[in-house]
Amino acid sequence: MPSSDIIHEFDTIEDTITAFKNGEFIIVLDSTSRENEGDLIIAASDMTPEKMAFMVRHTSGIICTPIPPSLTTQFALPQMVSDNEDPNRTAYTISIDANHPSTTTGISAHDRSLTCTMLADAKSSPQSFRRPGHVFPLRAREGGVRERPGHTEAAVDFCKLAGKPPVGVICEIVEDGEEVAGQAIRKEPGMLRRDGCLAFGKKWGLKTCTIEALVEYLEEKEGKWVKNDEQRNGNGA
Repeated sequence: MPSSDIIHEFDTIEDTITAFKNGEFIIVLDSTSRENEGDLIIAASDMTPEKMAFMVRHTSGIICTPIPPSLTTQFALPQMVSDNEDPNRTAYTISIDANHPSTTTGISAHDRSLTCTMLADAKSSPQSFRRPGHVFPLRAREGGVRERPGHTEAAVDFCKLAGKPPVGVICEIVEDGEEVAGQAIRKEPGMLRRDGCLAFGKKWGLKTCTIEALVEYLEEKEGKWVKNDEQRNGNGA
């Protein structure tokens, strides 16, 4: 749990972009009226086995890789289901592993890190991945957080702002709860919320921001998102 003297301040988007550009994890929170969760986010091109091990240790472990619609086509990654019942319409594609001689079961930190970096590699093709797997690509909206204020879009937007391939890696940060002596359980586990995320960022030296601030930053720089005619007619991604 966060200490009582935690400083309730988020980092600026500019500082967060700089950290992201330097290959660091960042913490991004969505609205309290949405998921009310903080995600660890990093560019897929910066992922390593060591960073993957850290990510898995401190999150739910369901490693997702947001990508733009163009890459779902390029890598032949259809949606996981035809009728999406997720409350926030998170656009899961079929899951994947790296199709590489060094891949074993696909679940290790090495294997999942390799899957992520291969998604960000311009030389990769549909044959670079085997299906199903242990990494979950997510199709981001074309308009980014200005169209849909989710962690999926935030990851791709940060990649673009940092000049990196538009493939992110995200996972929700968890609250472990308290140990119960002599039992293989933990008391009151859950998701890390605002103050917990700020404390986590302070502990590990990670920049922490909100999607709301990212939306404001992009609207100031690029204006509000306006769908083109193809998307308005329902033919776009």
